[in-house]
Amino acid sequence: MQFNDMDMLQDYEKDARMAVLAYSIIQTEIIDPTLKKLIAKAGTEAAEAQEKTANLILSRGDRP
Repeated sequence: MQFNDMDMLQDYEKDARMAVLAYSIIQTEIIDPTLKKLIAKAGTEAAEAQEKTANLILSRGDRP
């Protein structure tokens, strides 16, 4: 099986989307406010990466 650049972009976008969900769920389990802020920041950064990657895929005429 050969992968092209679009396959890899779509896979990265999916992984970033899953990271956002995971960070959100993990954040609900944390009591320590400092750690909670750190996980929230990680979730925000994953969401930004997902958005940028999705926009790149869309600009290339494909769907995420």
